[in-house]
Amino acid sequence: MVKVMIFLRILNDEKVVERNFTIKKSKFITYISKVKDKEELDIFIKKFSDKNATHNCYAYRCGDEKLTYGYNNDGEPNGTAGEPLLKLIEVNNLTNIVILVIRYYGGIKLGTGGLQKAYSHLAIEMLKELNTKQLEFLYNLEIIFNISDIKTISSSLKNIASEIKYNYIDDLVYAKLKLDQMEKLDPIKSKIKIIKKVQGYY
Repeated sequence: MVKVMIFLRILNDEKVVERNFTIKKSKFITYISKVKDKEELDIFIKKFSDKNATHNCYAYRCGDEKLTYGYNNDGEPNGTAGEPLLKLIEVNNLTNIVILVIRYYGGIKLGTGGLQKAYSHLAIEMLKELNTKQLEFLYNLEIIFNISDIKTISSSLKNIASEIKYNYIDDLVYAKLKLDQMEKLDPIKSKIKIIKKVQGYY
């Protein structure tokens, strides 16, 4: 039996992606970058934010098993800036990523609906910039199998998984592992059963 806990899509490119947009005379500068933890996030925000801008809004998510995430509206109305950015990160299931949107007010109010649409649109366009070379796929799995199969299964997992943790309960073995391709389980699939599979992009 195997339980698939989560599927991660990790930003692993060190390059900062930057694009400029103008919406109803408001100028937006949008950045996407890799951040592995809160410390790297703080360094990035300090480096790229502009104190002369009207707003510096961002959302981020880091980690894999233990996710750290958050957002900052920086004065924009609740639900219009940081929240839509974080939602898009979650919907696309990305991790180790920050999206920063800097806005310079152009004299025309966008309204709450317009702001939400604008920030969402900017993030969507930026996420299109990412390609498979910038992303690392990772499955976090929890598998269960009979202890009588421990020799065969542990030998296979050692060759295909990047990290393995075993826990023994009665005649069953519970193992948590990280895997980049589900197909690598094929040699032992006759001894396991997929109970649940949740996948997406972090």
